[in-house]
Amino acid sequence: MKCEQARDLMHAFVDDQVQSKEIEKLNQHIDSCESCTVEFEEIKYLVQLMGEMDLKALPKGFEEELHEKLVLAAQDFEKPSWFDVIIKKLKTFKMKRMYYGFAAVPVMIMIVVFATRGFNPLKGSMEESAMDVMEYGMLEVETVAASLDANGLRANFSESALPAGSISTDAKPKSESLSDLENTDLDYREGRLIIQSANLRLDLEKYDDVIAQIHEMVNQTGGYIESESTSFKYYNSDEDNLKYGYLTLRVPAEGYGSIITSIKSLGLVVNESNNASDITKMYRDTAAEIENLKVTEARFREIMAQAVEIEDILNIENELTRLRGSISNYEKQIQDWEALVDMTTIYVELNEVKNLKPVVEPIDDSLIGKAIDGLIGTVNRIIRGLENMFIWIISVSPYLIALAIAGLLVGKLYKKRRLK
Repeated sequence: MKCEQARDLMHAFVDDQVQSKEIEKLNQHIDSCESCTVEFEEIKYLVQLMGEMDLKALPKGFEEELHEKLVLAAQDFEKPSWFDVIIKKLKTFKMKRMYYGFAAVPVMIMIVVFATRGFNPLKGSMEESAMDVMEYGMLEVETVAASLDANGLRANFSESALPAGSISTDAKPKSESLSDLENTDLDYREGRLIIQSANLRLDLEKYDDVIAQIHEMVNQTGGYIESESTSFKYYNSDEDNLKYGYLTLRVPAEGYGSIITSIKSLGLVVNESNNASDITKMYRDTAAEIENLKVTEARFREIMAQAVEIEDILNIENELTRLRGSISNYEKQIQDWEALVDMTTIYVELNEVKNLKPVVEPIDDSLIGKAIDGLIGTVNRIIRGLENMFIWIISVSPYLIALAIAGLLVGKLYKKRRLK
């Protein structure tokens, strides 16, 4: 039994409100605790003194006056509002010391972030509003297109209104041959269409000489260099400034194999991969789709020449615009495929090394000097880091001071609460 429980039993014992089991526990505790024994004797002595005092009679009318005051107090009593209840709970709320630390960490992080990057509470809502507007615009465009396609031209011109032998816009004949496309404006390719590409990675000794030779090879084949980039490998001395780079070559398909062989002979091949993609079927299908759309366009132009109503003419013009856009997109795809077939792509990665064959290199005479340079660089980086930290602390010092003051106030309030 603890001393606090024993004190409660002492007062209950004086008021004759304890059981025999509780009295036994109290006696056992008093026998083992000197301070509780002294306190219990004082309580019994105080009760004995009070029992020896003479009771004084209450003044006349005391009970009636007390009753009237209690009635008035009950009438004036009002139920406290929810705000008063919350304030009372906050006043009586006790927080453990470790919770102050937990609460201070996110507050400090938020203050530092707002101080260093700024805070714009409207940014998120503005971006969301912009995205909503864009999505609404895209949805409206799709709705208009679907409405025109479903209720525009087809609603005004049924299949019975078309001339005999006309082709519906829903018909999309496919063909693997070009026998039906001889009398067309475009000159479609015959035979198989293959798009080739290659990836090469080479280790070499003289970077600049190899780059010059690759330029000469590409010019001789009638191709060109689409992109080129060169970088340095920065080491500790100027003698070790080796280079590496990337090139994208576009060469005619006829010289694809020969130029790859020539490039491989310029160094040590580390990695090589070749890719070939057969687009013959896609090419034929797209060509057939173009001719189908052109026939449909011609039929619509015949109908437009016979149309009288303005609404019908506008619907036909809209459909012709859609058809012409689709034809242009397909024709551009055809031209892109033909360009890829004619001019193959070679991706070359060049890595300059000191020696292609592994050799045992002698110890550099400037080894100590390199170590000293590395140590100086490390010290400089540490100094720059300390400088940046000092600048950051000074820049956010007002917020840190405010946090320190708030922490002191919270600590004082906590101490006062504990003392109470």
